[in-house]
Amino acid sequence: MVMPTYNEAENIGKMIDALEEQFAKFSDHNCILLVVDGNSPDGTAEVVSKKAESKPYTHLLLEEKKTGIGGAYFYGFAYAMSNYDADVLIEMDADFQHDPNDVPRLIAEILNGYDYVIGSRFVKGGGIPKDWAFYRKFLSVGGNIFSKIVLGIYNVNDFTGGFKASRVKGFVDKIDFSTIPSKGFAYKVYLLYQMHKLGAKIKEIPILFGLRDRGNSKIEKSTFFDVLFTVLRIRYESNKSFFKFCIVGFTGLFVDLVLSNIFRLLIPNPSVAASSAALLAMLVTFLLNNVWSFSEKKITETKELISTFFLYAAISLVPIIFRFFFVGFLVKKIAETFIIYNAALFVSILFGLIWNFTFYSRIIWKAKK
Repeated sequence: MVMPTYNEAENIGKMIDALEEQFAKFSDHNCILLVVDGNSPDGTAEVVSKKAESKPYTHLLLEEKKTGIGGAYFYGFAYAMSNYDADVLIEMDADFQHDPNDVPRLIAEILNGYDYVIGSRFVKGGGIPKDWAFYRKFLSVGGNIFSKIVLGIYNVNDFTGGFKASRVKGFVDKIDFSTIPSKGFAYKVYLLYQMHKLGAKIKEIPILFGLRDRGNSKIEKSTFFDVLFTVLRIRYESNKSFFKFCIVGFTGLFVDLVLSNIFRLLIPNPSVAASSAALLAMLVTFLLNNVWSFSEKKITETKELISTFFLYAAISLVPIIFRFFFVGFLVKKIAETFIIYNAALFVSILFGLIWNFTFYSRIIWKAKK
């Protein structure tokens, strides 16, 4: 178990004592607690060293300099694999927001054959503190939904949780920590993505994420943007076509808006003006996607190009219909306000983005055999 600390002198002693009882349940395994301290000025390292005298499962590793929670974990992982020949690595906080009583549940699922076990706040039976401020709840839930959709990993619900167990052989030992784009909280998303990419058998178990037992929260204000940046970078590096597709989408939106306003002045019938602009914008995005977004699968034959455009239009029609009904439904059910309208519009656009990219890439510009 790798446990990063910084100014946790009030919690770490109690945590070490609590883990003794849990480790004892797995007496046929060698359980080690590796506390990675970022040179805490409050004496955290001294508390750990003192406890280690009577708790032989406890080890202390000092960072040369504080590098962030992700950096501390990478340092601890590498040390555990090289010095203890670790088979499994467990990530856990020292502040009792993760319940020590849940540790055996993580280990049990690893022993059941899973490679990556996540203590999840967002599956049935799990939860986040009711006392959290609304903004933190929103960022936590929103960040996970965003990660799920953009990364396309639909069998996982908690991307940013920090209570997990990972199998080393064939998985963690295959990950190059130096390539991870974040040494902050967003490392969690990258690690999950890499485990998924390596084919890890993943399971989520419900946990109730608690409030800190004592002391101050270490969460940084930039965490949400760190997660967003990391998720987008992962998606870009793994599939550059997706970002080209997004740029083309915004280009199409701009063309649609400009032509709509020009046609409004030239064509008496507003419906005809708007529809004509939408059709031309669709043609522009189709051509740009063909020659740029999916250039490696470009369609060159004229006959195929024409027939494919009609399929493209049919696929594109689905999110438009969804938007028509969803926005109307939400506004009618809740309220016709600026926030509600734009929230519904955002969800609709997000749905359209995923829908279109999925079907364009798998049907229209599918990989050539």
